[in-house]
Amino acid sequence: MNVTETELKKLVENVAAAMQKDSYKWKKSWIEAGSPINYLTGEAYSGVNFLSLNFAMVNKGYKNNQWLTFKQLKSLGGDIKNNSWNYIYKFGSTVVKDENGKPKITTKGQQQIKFYFRCFVVYNIENTTLEAKKIEKKSTQYSIEKIENFISRVRSDVKIKTDSINGCYYSPSGDFVHMVNRDNFIDVQGVNATEHYYSVLFHELVHATGHQKRLNRFENSKSMKFLEGKQHYAYEELVAELGSMLFASKYNLSVESTNREDHIAYLQSWIKAFRSEDGVKLLTSAAAKASQAFAYYHQPTPPV
Repeated sequence: MNVTETELKKLVENVAAAMQKDSYKWKKSWIEAGSPINYLTGEAYSGVNFLSLNFAMVNKGYKNNQWLTFKQLKSLGGDIKNNSWNYIYKFGSTVVKDENGKPKITTKGQQQIKFYFRCFVVYNIENTTLEAKKIEKKSTQYSIEKIENFISRVRSDVKIKTDSINGCYYSPSGDFVHMVNRDNFIDVQGVNATEHYYSVLFHELVHATGHQKRLNRFENSKSMKFLEGKQHYAYEELVAELGSMLFASKYNLSVESTNREDHIAYLQSWIKAFRSEDGVKLLTSAAAKASQAFAYYHQPTPPV
């Protein structure tokens, strides 16, 4: 087992343990940690790296969620304080070559591509001689206007229906999100009614990206060999939960897991799946799909 596999298995077990211990609160500490960013470029880490680095920040007691590679650190004239690091994970691809160094060609006349998944070392800014950058944290109230502007833009792509009955859900057949009236939401699990409403809405909007006219996730997940039968439903719920974490982090929401009657059942199925031989595939795939869903709604050109 290589370093990447070993570290990912540790991460997956940490996620499973957090779910088992904290139930509804399993997302809370990661969301409050904010989005981990690259110190040099300012870009936010996504996918499984969002989980990995937020775990590290919380567990090691860092106050700043800023990270950089050793090469970046040296380019800025900094150094490491102690030999403590964390990992980020990157997908990549390379052209397969023959013994003569020439690209191998498939039966379809295309270059043969080999995909890989590797881990890379990064350091938290507090573990270096550099000063952390000041990042102003806005309150949830400040974010409401931004959220409403975002939702107004999204309505051109996803129909959002509202009434006082029938619950909150996404309808694949009708391609719409259904929400109950905001007045129906109450303070739950330490989250106020406004944050509760938006967290549920974000959860359902992530589901909506699975439609064939968007990211076609529902159809693509059918070919995933590590998913069988009803596991597809649990997998999709995990994508929506992880996606809602990214929304909560961006819009400063204090959000725990979506409060649903079937939540505990999903939670137990995720814990069991994470501790199976396909646990790494499940988490990395769901985290990647969640990031794709988040990126879909926040691309420079609004979806239409």
